[in-house]
Amino acid sequence: MHSVFGPPRVRSVEYVKICSLYGVGYYYIPGTDTCIKIGGYVRWEGYHNAPTGNYANHTAAGAFNRSTNTFAQQARFRLSTDVRTQTEYGTLRSYFAFGVNTLNGVTGDVATAPALAMERAFIQFAGFTIGRSDTFFAFYNGAAYGLVPLRFDGSTGPGGLNVFAYTWQFGNGLSASVSLEDQTQMGAAVVDLSQTVTGVGIVAGVPGVVTTATPADDRIGQRMPNIVANLRVDQAWGSAQIMGALHDVGGRYHAGVAGTPACQGAGNVTGCSYPGNELGWAVGAGLTLKMPWDAKDTLSGVIAYSEGAGAYVASLQNNNFVHKQGVAVGQFTDAVFANPGTVAGYNGGVELTQTWGGTIAFEHYWTPSLRTSWVAGYLNVEYSDTAKAIMAAGACAGARFGTVALTNVSNCNPDWSSYRLASRTMWNPVANLDVGLEVAYTKVNTAYAGTADVSTFQNMAAGNYAIEDQSFWTATVRVQRSFWP
Repeated sequence: MHSVFGPPRVRSVEYVKICSLYGVGYYYIPGTDTCIKIGGYVRWEGYHNAPTGNYANHTAAGAFNRSTNTFAQQARFRLSTDVRTQTEYGTLRSYFAFGVNTLNGVTGDVATAPALAMERAFIQFAGFTIGRSDTFFAFYNGAAYGLVPLRFDGSTGPGGLNVFAYTWQFGNGLSASVSLEDQTQMGAAVVDLSQTVTGVGIVAGVPGVVTTATPADDRIGQRMPNIVANLRVDQAWGSAQIMGALHDVGGRYHAGVAGTPACQGAGNVTGCSYPGNELGWAVGAGLTLKMPWDAKDTLSGVIAYSEGAGAYVASLQNNNFVHKQGVAVGQFTDAVFANPGTVAGYNGGVELTQTWGGTIAFEHYWTPSLRTSWVAGYLNVEYSDTAKAIMAAGACAGARFGTVALTNVSNCNPDWSSYRLASRTMWNPVANLDVGLEVAYTKVNTAYAGTADVSTFQNMAAGNYAIEDQSFWTATVRVQRSFWP
């Protein structure tokens, strides 16, 4: 029986309340003063000459024959969560982004197993950033201008690395940071030019089993983190940054040292002599400008120079190999070393590799839903005169890419460079749906220009090849649905 005052009134319950402290998309976690934002995306990409989502010169596809894959498709899922709480020390923030990649068409007809990717996982509190983030050397955001990373900047990209950093905020957009970062990820090979192994090689173009100089990455174990610092300003016109990094560089042990029987023909044996450590370093600068006619149009660039810390110039870089008409090859190292006395006056220490390069990009919005970017990147790698003399003394030891060894090299000069030009157009037919096409041109200006015998690689016929500059085109298509509240 109803009350004379009518049926009982049910009070509405507000289960989720919008949090406007940090921008769009945040909600209060029920019963707390903590705000959370959940985001992510689902992506499909198709690649021509960029299998695995990397340019062919960094993969086995650089052999460019009927045994290598030059087309692949990848599906990717990402989930991110940003959680923030106001405290008496400022905002306490925790953020993570992880997901799964599934790539097919890179190993014959067999799809690769899904790969878990932990891109970010950090805590920010009272100026500290602790966890997995980008290097604090980074400035240029390649994802804002391209689909496949160009690899000519010091950013770790979506992969990230582990850091322990502190940032000072001085006001008016000026800040400074100091970061202790994982040395292993932001380091390149330290190559022992004295090590030899027996394996498949060639003599005067004839396949056979021979002993050939095939130096290995022989870098010392991590003993200290990289030390990175930056000074940055963010204003209405854009942003700018200067940055520097210090990187411990060392080799493990000498191999085959005369008068030391236990070390003859052996590498990495305790009791053998070893090269002293050197402090590698890098410096860089970056600038982003918002165009006066439209703040969405931007010009952005970064440039860096390194001795023994090349990853801060090109962090996703590795060795280059391209075989089409001829062969282009270039080694990306932090340093090389060999046995004492390999050349007159050489004490067996590490010889730091000099690296410089950069990227510049411009993006223009034709309409609110259609934009195009143009990007150019360059990388130059040079070895010291002592390093070149050591290589020449060992019949150009060190001329290799991965498992590929070059012998009978007619021009033992390991200096090399590479550049890449790319253009990407993105269309947003509806909000949070991206449809994009990117076309890129890559040129590798090879080391060792001349001729050389090349060992078997990706079903290449072992034999004598012209060592000369090589180039190729790449195309990438992306469809991505992003989601956030």
